[in-house]
Amino acid sequence: QTANGTDGCEKIWQIRREFSYALRDTGLTKLNEDVVVPRGRLGDLFKFAQQLQKKHGLPLACFGHAGDGNIHVNIMAANYHEDPRVHAAVDRALDELFTQVLAWGGVITGEHGIGREKRDYIALAIDPPTLDLMRRIKAQFDPKGILNPDKIFPPAT
Repeated sequence: QTANGTDGCEKIWQIRREFSYALRDTGLTKLNEDVVVPRGRLGDLFKFAQQLQKKHGLPLACFGHAGDGNIHVNIMAANYHEDPRVHAAVDRALDELFTQVLAWGGVITGEHGIGREKRDYIALAIDPPTLDLMRRIKAQFDPKGILNPDKIFPPAT
């Protein structure tokens, strides 16, 4: 689909919003991860998502900002909050997804930030000196650790 002008662009954005709403309306838990891969790896990412879907028995839906490599990989899980086996399957799929994205030279978040879901992967994505610097900067602005505790950094070892 191609868009020219404000109205055309808004129509495409509306399609994107409706797709996301439709996923949410399935009744499954929609776990939206935003990863970024080099544009030359977009096809690989979609194939890898298919493999994860088959391997873990979880529907996946991918869409996003293909122009900059930012893709929303949505894992759709039934009984995610009730069934520990489903939760474990999602965790395994995410582990494989984030590990592969990093191996391709991508990043584990494009626009949504790290947060609790991805904080244990930050040490794989950021080298130790940079991570240490980030911790020290946060400590300067938040010496009591009250601003978004445990949302970006895993517990210090």
